[in-house]
Amino acid sequence: MTGMSGNQFAAHIGWPQSRVSKIETGVQFPTDQDVADWLEAARAHDQRDAVAALLARARVENVAFRKVVKESGSAGFLQRLAGGREKQATRICDFLPAMIPGLLQTPAYTRELLSLPSGPASLGAAVTDDDLARMVAFRIERQSVLYDNTKTVSFVVGEAALWTRIGGVDTQRGQLDRLHSIAELGTVDLRIVPFTTAMPVFPLHGFRIYDDEAVDIETITGSQTLADPDDVAEYVRFFSHLQAAAVAGRDAVQLIQRVSRRLGSETGE
Repeated sequence: MTGMSGNQFAAHIGWPQSRVSKIETGVQFPTDQDVADWLEAARAHDQRDAVAALLARARVENVAFRKVVKESGSAGFLQRLAGGREKQATRICDFLPAMIPGLLQTPAYTRELLSLPSGPASLGAAVTDDDLARMVAFRIERQSVLYDNTKTVSFVVGEAALWTRIGGVDTQRGQLDRLHSIAELGTVDLRIVPFTTAMPVFPLHGFRIYDDEAVDIETITGSQTLADPDDVAEYVRFFSHLQAAAVAGRDAVQLIQRVSRRLGSETGE
C-alpha cells in the first residue's frame, strides 16, 4: 500500500489516472515494464518475484465450460459472459476458419448449433426447449453491437464456413442470406478467405481479439484467454494478414451468392 489515492499515485508514477484505474480494475493488462515502473514508484522492490509469478499465471486464463455451468447452474450463463465482454469492448476482431461467428448467426443456425451433441447438453446441465430458446434469444440480442457506431467490429471467415452445414440446407442458405446483408452493413467489416487464396496463418482454431488487449480462443469444452501483450500483438498481426488475404464488399457478396446457388442446386431449386 502506498498510502496515496489513485490520482496521487498516477501523478507520482507519471501516468494518466485512467491507466492506473484500468490496471487496478483488470480492464487493462500491464506489461512487464508497467509492473517494474509500478513497483519502483511504490517502493516495493522486494515484491518483484512474487508479482512476476502472479503475472505469469494471470497471462493465460483457462475456463472449463462444464465448471462454469456447474457453478452458475445454467448453460445460458456462458452467453451472458460473452455479451458482457462485447458490450465493454470498443473493438472486436473475430476469425473462424470453418464456422459462422456467433454475432452473425441466424436464430435457426444458432438453434441447430446448440442442439448438436457438443452443445450445452454436453456440459452436465439439463437443457429444456425453453432453455434453448432463451439461449438463442440472448445470442441474437448480443448482435446489437453490430449496429453500434461507437464500436469497430471486424470478421474474417474461411470459405469453408459458408459450406459447413449446421442443420439442413434451408438453414445454411438462410444463414448465407444473413451474411449477404451483413456484408453490406456499414458498421461491420466482413471478409472471407476464398478457397482459391492461400491461407496466411495456421487455420487451427478461431480466435477473438478484444481492444487489442486480450484474445479468446474457444474449444468445444472451454476457452483460453491470453492477456500477455506480446501474445496479443501476435494475434493482432495474424488478423491483419487474414484481412489482407480475404475478399470484402461486392467480392464477398458474390462469393456468398455462388455458394448459396450451389447449395440450392442440391435441393433442385
